[in-house]
Parts: sequence; C-alpha cells; structure tokens
Amino acid sequence: MADVALPVRVAAVDDYEIIVEGVAGMLRQFPDRLVMKDRVIIGEPIRHGPIDVALFDTYGRVGIAAPALSALAQQPDVHRVALFTLDLRPEMVADARAAGAVGFISKALSADAIADAIVRVAAGEDVVAAGVDDHPALDQLNWPGKDDGLSERESQVLILIGQGLTNKEIARSLYLSVETVKTYVRQVFAKLDVRNRTQAAAHAARTGAFARYQPVDPGQAGREPPER
Repeated sequence: MADVALPVRVAAVDDYEIIVEGVAGMLRQFPDRLVMKDRVIIGEPIRHGPIDVALFDTYGRVGIAAPALSALAQQPDVHRVALFTLDLRPEMVADARAAGAVGFISKALSADAIADAIVRVAAGEDVVAAGVDDHPALDQLNWPGKDDGLSERESQVLILIGQGLTNKEIARSLYLSVETVKTYVRQVFAKLDVRNRTQAAAHAARTGAFARYQPVDPGQAGREPPER
C-alpha cells in the first residue's frame, strides 16, 4: 500500500440524513485514520473539499444509480469513490466499477475493517472488502424503519415499493432474485401490519425518516416503466 496522509478525508454520500449520520458516527470512532467531511448530495457543489474518499451508500437507490455515481467520480474535489453496500455481488461491483468506483466495501465487515478499507482506497488501492465479521458495522448503523423492526434490506424494499417499482424492478435494483424480493415484501407487510403495497407505501410516506433531502429522478437510474 502506498503512503497516504492521515487522517483520510471521508464524505458519506446518500440522500437520507439517518443513513449519513449513522455512517458518520461509526467512522468517527477512528480519528487517527479518518476525518468526516460534510455529506455529499449528488448534483450539489462540494463545499468543504477536497475529499479523499467519497463513500457512496447504495441505500434507497434504484440499482447503483450509475449516472449519479459517474458524476461523483468526475468531481474534481473527489479523489476516489468507494461503494458501501450490504453485500458485494459480482454484477454490482462490475456496474459500479464501470461508473467510476474504485473501492467496494461491505457493511457486513467490522467498523475497524471498514476504516482500514477506506484508508487503502485513499492510498490508491483497488479494494474489494467483502466477507462477514462477528461484529458487523451494520449493527452500529441506522436506517429508516429500524425502529419498526425492519432490517436494512427490508427498509430498502419498502423505499422502492414507495417509488412504485414492481417486484421484478426491485430485484434488478438490489441484485436479488424475484423470489427473494417477494419474501422481503411479505416480511415488510407482516412487520408493519399492512395488507398491500399501497398501505406499505402510505406508511413510508407518513414517516419522516423516509423523506429524502432531494427527490430522486428514476430516469437517471435507468429505471424501466412498471409492468402491467
């Protein structure tokens, strides 16, 4: 690994405050290695650059949102971009790499392992940090619906239901099978005590935690029209 000036300057990239605050809180445990900069919202200027590593959280996005990821990678104040996600499926890594990401970091790792991976990305390595640790960072993170008992994956499914995506579109967005998505949808309905997608979407709309900083343009993410 090449030498890199510490602490590495990191910015979390996501449209949800609860997600960004959770990531920032986790990474602030390592002030000798990392310093958190302002959050980054795609399409807005970076106010406090430069940023060594922009940590692009895939939560709530349709696919990896390749145009947004590409725009971030081209920002002159962003030196390198790392994808931060639940699991690193090969097709997801390939799509993100094509859009400009050079680091790929799983939330199933420990916070310490994630901090180490970010430093390696800043030092110029092409990092794929996968695997499962006994004390995953996911336990320290937060997401909309966690207080309702939703896992992060179930929360993501609920977000995409609220955007009007079909099970097939959700499966494509999350790099899952349709049958797996159907299982998550049933779990969401049971945990929220709702009977259908309309009621689930209404729950998400009523809950302030599910509100974005800015609306997402589904067309930017390459979304296809819902199937009839």
